[in-house]
Parts: sequence; structure tokens; C-alpha cells
Amino acid sequence: MQPVLTTIADLAIWIFVITSMAAMGLQLTGREILAPLKKKWLLSVSIAANFFIIPLFALFILRIIPLNPGLATGLLIVATAAGASSLPKAIEVIGGNTAFAIGLTILFVLITIFYMPLVLPLLVGGVFVDQSATAFYLVVFMLLPLMISMLVRARRPDVAERLYPSVDRVSNIAIFFILIPYLITLLSSDFSARAGAELGAEGVLVAVLFILGAFAIGYILGGPDIRDREVLAFGTGFRNISAALIVVSVNYTDPKVIFMVLVIAIFGIIFMMVLGGILYRKNKRLVHGGKTGELG
Repeated sequence: MQPVLTTIADLAIWIFVITSMAAMGLQLTGREILAPLKKKWLLSVSIAANFFIIPLFALFILRIIPLNPGLATGLLIVATAAGASSLPKAIEVIGGNTAFAIGLTILFVLITIFYMPLVLPLLVGGVFVDQSATAFYLVVFMLLPLMISMLVRARRPDVAERLYPSVDRVSNIAIFFILIPYLITLLSSDFSARAGAELGAEGVLVAVLFILGAFAIGYILGGPDIRDREVLAFGTGFRNISAALIVVSVNYTDPKVIFMVLVIAIFGIIFMMVLGGILYRKNKRLVHGGKTGELG
């Protein structure tokens, strides 16, 4: 990638991470943070699904469909990153349990910050992961913006309400400035041929299987309550791209790693929008039919 494009993409990554965390913190209330603690069984299942089952599922896929080491590394990084800041918004759109989704997201983010530096070296064999640097950057660029914005929300909710739209907009714009330099590079150099050949049908298949499988795992483990199933399904299906991008930026120079992360992110958004639309229509029918709560 050209130096100017590299600089733009790197800067956009840090802006995206900080603003996505800050936007989430500006919406959090104490009641929402504590919501998951009321459902201890579901909380335990959610943690097990995101931090044990999903990484094992990624390893299982790679056993069946081996990939280039760079692409495989990108998949495993995404698999260990839970707590997507977009989860609460997705649940709000489909009419699900938003309070539970917000509380679960903040918990996943906190676990991810300390989990990734410990687990990634075990999963990504033969590749050095700087644990101290990874932990440092995750704390500084994810935890601190989250804590500061939560403090603003707690002390000055009026200020938080005014700040949120602008911060959220910057976060949305930043993701495009991450994608565009890599797309330009893909289309304007021989990297496109190499990346296309290396991703190929197998890479696309792995990305699709991982996203749909992660969603299905959450939905199956979510229990009898429809609203809980939706939260856990999207909680496992949506991965924490902010954390994944930090880990890639700190530890890897191979463009195939970030390429796989971005491919999964793009496919993830597409599939979650489709699945979200299906669940939205389903919920609407249930509300009109007077059916809520547990499945029959």
C-alpha cells in the first residue's frame, strides 16, 4: 500500500476505535450495565459462547478448510474479539431487549480487552503476539474512551445526549476511511491478484460459514425466550472489529490479516442486516398476534 494510503488507514483505525467506544459509553446507564447480571444462567452461556465456543468453532472451520496463514490469523483474531459496539443498535432496530444487549456489550468489551492478549498466542501458532503492547493499546484506545464517556453520561446526561450524534457520525465515517485505502490498493496493484487468489472460494466460504455459524450458535444457546435468543445470536454473530483492528495494527504487517478482518466485517454487516430484517418482521407478527416471551 502507498505510504499516504497507509497513513490514512492507520489513522482511521484509531479514530474508529476511540469514537465507537465513546459513542457506546455516551449511551450507557447504570441500570443497563447491570441488566445482564439479573440473568445469571444466560450470562454464563453468553460468556462461554463468545470466549470459548466461537474460537473453537473458528479452529474447527480451519481444520476442514485450511487457509493461507495470514487469512487464518485474521479469522482467529475476529473469533476472539467479542463485544461489537453495533450490537445494541441492531437489537433496538429489530425491537429486542436493548437494555440487556447494552449491558452484555460492555461486559464483553471488558473481557475482550484482557482475554485477547492471553488467548491469541495460544490460537495463532508460529506467530509472535506482543501481549503487553496489545493489552496496553486495548486499554488506552478502548477502555479509557469507554470509561470517560460513561462518566460524562453519569455526570452530565444532557452533554452526553448532545455529543452522541456527532461522535457516532465520526465513527461511521472512519470505517469508510479504513476500507477505502485497502480497496484502492486491491484495485490498483498486483496485490488484488494475490489477495483474490489467496482468498478465493475457500476464503469466502470460511467467512460466510463463520458468520452464519456464530449467529446460529448464539441463537441455539439463547434459551426459550425469543428476546434473549436474539441478543445472544447477534452478540455472537457481530464481532468486535474495533478490538480486532487494534490487535492487527499492533502485531501484524501482513495485509492479508487485515484483509480477512475487513472481509468478515463487511460480510457480517450484510448478513446481520438480512437476518435482522427477518427477525424484525417476525417480531412484528408476534406483537400483532399477542405472542411474546417464550417460544411454544
